Parts: sequence; structure tokens; C-alpha cells
Amino acid sequence: MAVILMFDAGGCSAPRLYELLVALGNEVRVVDQSFSAEDALRALGDADALALGGRRRASSASDRIATALLRAARSAGMPALGVCYGAQLINNSLGGTLELMGARLRGLNPVRVDRSDPAFSGLPSDVARFYEARARRIRRLAPGLRELARSEAGGIEAFSGDGLYGFMFHPELSGGAGVMVMRGALGALMGGRAPARRGRGGPPPPARRRRAPCPRPGRRRRTWARCPPL
Repeated sequence: MAVILMFDAGGCSAPRLYELLVALGNEVRVVDQSFSAEDALRALGDADALALGGRRRASSASDRIATALLRAARSAGMPALGVCYGAQLINNSLGGTLELMGARLRGLNPVRVDRSDPAFSGLPSDVARFYEARARRIRRLAPGLRELARSEAGGIEAFSGDGLYGFMFHPELSGGAGVMVMRGALGALMGGRAPARRGRGGPPPPARRRRAPCPRPGRRRRTWARCPPL
């Protein structure tokens, strides 16, 4: 069982991403914007991989913590994947750029994928529909990253690199296709890696703190734990 540290940047689909990672056989620990960068980095020390989720709105706190986690993971040779905001952060951190789209992309979107890559090899077709909720697209892919998927509406939809995957869409909200993609990506990232050793010394990682409420249709505020399951 792999241990994945997930950074919740405030996206409403964070519970779905958490549950998908758990359903695929991983132990998932969560840090969010309420953590200091030091505590978040300490939690990363006992993980095998890093997952960066999406977010609802811009936040300097989420940028600071997510960037620190990504840099530490890269320095340690730890695999990382990003979803939506997480993918944008990976691309920007490595020298890529983003641009605003003319209209916000929301809902299921047909995406043409490269099925030679492990993340997409389980799909039955070169075109699959994935859920999107974003206003930015990749303008320039960072050096060292490889394009894996593209759509007419959203441009580059997925990429990979050395120990990296980025998805501009939300696998956790894309049904069976999203499960296949996440399973393939994690298999490629974790293949041949030994699980993290517990008790490496130093203080244990902090327990997950309560995060900001996650709004759901019909209710103004609803807690993270009560968001409906996958």
C-alpha cells in the first residue's frame, strides 16, 4: 500500500479525489491551507507520492504551500501528480505558461488521448469524455513535459514528465474513464518503488485538520466529511 500526501487547495471535488485515491488501494493523508508550510513538508516526509488537487479560487496560501510541497517532492525524487490547479502549478513551476480562455470550460468534454501512455492505455477508444471546470489552458508546455491528451475546447489536457503526471480535467469526476486514467497513472508513477518507511525519525506528521466547508447544491454550507461519496 502506497502512502499519498494529498494537498487540498480548496476545490469542491477534493473529497472525490481523496476517495478515488483510497479506492485504488492507497493510504491518503491530507494537508490544506490551514497548515504551515513547515507542517505540510513534515507530513510529506512519510509519503510515497504527492497529489495536488484543484481549487475554487486563487489563494496565495495555497500557492505557497503547494509550490513548497512540489519542490520538496522533486528534490527527493518523489513522484507527483496534479489535477486541474495542481497540473497548472506543475507546468508553471517547470517553466510553462497559462492563458485565459475565451469562455469557462465546464462539464464533460471530449478529449483525444495517447493510448500508448500507461495513464490512457486502459481506455477503449482514442477519444474519451472527461469532466472539466476551469478558465485557463496551457499556453506553453514546460520543457521536459510530454503532451498526452488534447481537446478542441481546452487545448492540452494531460501531460507527463519524469515522475510526473498532470491532468487539466478531473479524473475523480469522470466516472469509469477517470478511474482507469488514475489507476494507470499511479501504476506508472509507483511502479518499482518501495513503500515509504515509517518511523524515519523526527516528529510524526500532523493529523489532518478540518478544512473549509464544501458547498453542495441545495445547501449553502456542508462539511468536507459530509460531501457525498464517489
